[in-house]
Amino acid sequence: MYRLFCNDRCLKANNFCEDLLSVDNKEIRNSDDIVYKILDWLYDESQPCLDLGNVDGKDLAYAIKTVFRQAPAAGGVVIIDNQFVAIERNGIPDLPKGHIEKGESPEVAALREVEEETGITDLEIINELPSTWHCYLLNNQWTIKKTSWFLMRTGSGMKNIPQTEEGISKVYLVDNNGIKDFEDETFASLKTLVPFILPVISSATK
Repeated sequence: MYRLFCNDRCLKANNFCEDLLSVDNKEIRNSDDIVYKILDWLYDESQPCLDLGNVDGKDLAYAIKTVFRQAPAAGGVVIIDNQFVAIERNGIPDLPKGHIEKGESPEVAALREVEEETGITDLEIINELPSTWHCYLLNNQWTIKKTSWFLMRTGSGMKNIPQTEEGISKVYLVDNNGIKDFEDETFASLKTLVPFILPVISSATK
């Protein structure tokens, strides 16, 4: 299922042709109705969820391209012993991530952003985690951010060097006892990653 978050609200759809977002395809799709539904949902904050059900995946992709400017990002979940690295950004628990620069792969961007935001070095990607999607209004333009996530480990150990110019005040470790608090206080899109993180930190010491 495709899920796009706008703060705590969510757009859901069973079908989504994500690959069409990155190609200049001039095929005409019947997506006007979806565009209107998305815009109505975005501006009407009383609508907690927009469920598009079995909408055509190509139509949804064209609607997304019509409504949003794309700003892809990448980040990492760094495992240290039986804990994972979290940050506090603007007072909210978060995971290290940032924009993918021109010419970068998501993997390279994720490693760079994690090191920049936490100070942790000697990082290695273990495997890929599910991507998250969220959107926001910036300079009167709706922007959609797909964040590619990667599970990582480090050979250098824990560091606590927050990138303060990015609003990060703390770098810290979360274990089994703290993951519920992290889930309760973090962004809605990141809550979807918790089921994939929990088994990893639970089995790290086994």
